[in-house]
Amino acid sequence: MKAVVTGADGFAGRWLCQALVERGVETEGWIRRKPTRPLSGVAYRRVDICDFGNVKSAMDEFGPTRVFHLAALTNPADCDEYPALAAAINVEGTQHVFGAMPSSARGVFSSSCHVYGQSKAPVLLESIPCRPEGTYAKTKLEAEQWIQRSGKPVVIARAFHHTGPDQSTRYALADWCDQLKCGASRLRVGNIDIERDYTDVRDIVEGYRLLAERGNAGEAYNLCSGKAYALRQYINWAVGDRLVDIQVDPGRLRANDSPNIVGSRDKVAALGWEPVHDLKQTLASMAT
Repeated sequence: MKAVVTGADGFAGRWLCQALVERGVETEGWIRRKPTRPLSGVAYRRVDICDFGNVKSAMDEFGPTRVFHLAALTNPADCDEYPALAAAINVEGTQHVFGAMPSSARGVFSSSCHVYGQSKAPVLLESIPCRPEGTYAKTKLEAEQWIQRSGKPVVIARAFHHTGPDQSTRYALADWCDQLKCGASRLRVGNIDIERDYTDVRDIVEGYRLLAERGNAGEAYNLCSGKAYALRQYINWAVGDRLVDIQVDPGRLRANDSPNIVGSRDKVAALGWEPVHDLKQTLASMAT
């Protein structure tokens, strides 16, 4: 088996590459620039997914049997500020990657729970209508729709919130854990009463791998824990027995945050996937 992983130097991309190499998969990691911390066993290739010719030549040369497309402009604020760039990367880049994929290969597209938007459903099922808000979510859904129209053998993975070692501090849980790791006695936070469904990144990438083997082409699958906790609970797990003052920073508050995001994992569970990492332990280790 030969696998291409786009976004190979990103958070989930690195963990996926590592998981594939550990399973003996010949893995080529596509990146935009020199990798920050290259992994042993991964052959890196600089590919601009916005350039179809570049993508096609790289795909033809390597000849993968699996294609995991994780590369994207993921920060919602960046997407809103640069919508044309978001469309070029998240939509056209997806078309280029899977349009150039060998016909004998199978692909997995890393989408997002944000495609559901401000749904009133208590639990997000793959079958409910998607009403994305913001450029990031809209471009992810547009890419999903292109995949479904194309008839390509590509499975759609709607990843919910995930965290783990080495995540950028641009994201809430990683930021809080980093503050604690640096010895902060006062933790600066945003709205910690909203509820989110978090999973360890190592479980998420195992979901990608499993979907490549067992998922139905063109169908969407939630990758989530199926449980949501208030963000203050995640903080408590990270803090442990330390004495820390929790301080709400108005600059970290975001308008129109959904009060609750929790997904159903029944569909992917039927394929044999379930999270195995204890998030309480994950956060405790990230904070020490």
